[in-house]
Amino acid sequence: MKGRPGNPRLPDFFAQHIIDIFNFIGHNREGVVMSYFMATTQKEIIRMSALCEAYEKQLSVLPKGSVQSKERKGRVYYYLTYRDGGKVVSAYAGNDESAINELRERIERRKGIENLLKGIKKELVLMNKVLEMGK
Repeated sequence: MKGRPGNPRLPDFFAQHIIDIFNFIGHNREGVVMSYFMATTQKEIIRMSALCEAYEKQLSVLPKGSVQSKERKGRVYYYLTYRDGGKVVSAYAGNDESAINELRERIERRKGIENLLKGIKKELVLMNKVLEMGK
């Protein structure tokens, strides 16, 4: 079996066995005969691709990076620090605690969406592989 310890992947012959088990006749939109399992997988790929696009759209408006604080002359100043290309950029974010907390929440939301996208993209790769094996 391929894969890392603690995260084993199914061998290719097992994926083919699943395809053989679910080999019920169905039709896709073009009228081409295909298995029910393959049609369901194809619909799921379409759904997850749309979900990916929606998440990427959300990411485009959410801030990236982290909030850093610096103290100068007894006052605390907050900066949004992120990478732009190869450079590290620090942009002044103000010193209003409520605005900084909201910024931190938006950054955490971005990280959550990035993790969701990572998982969805892995699943899309696996589903496309199953579709290729079924041809």
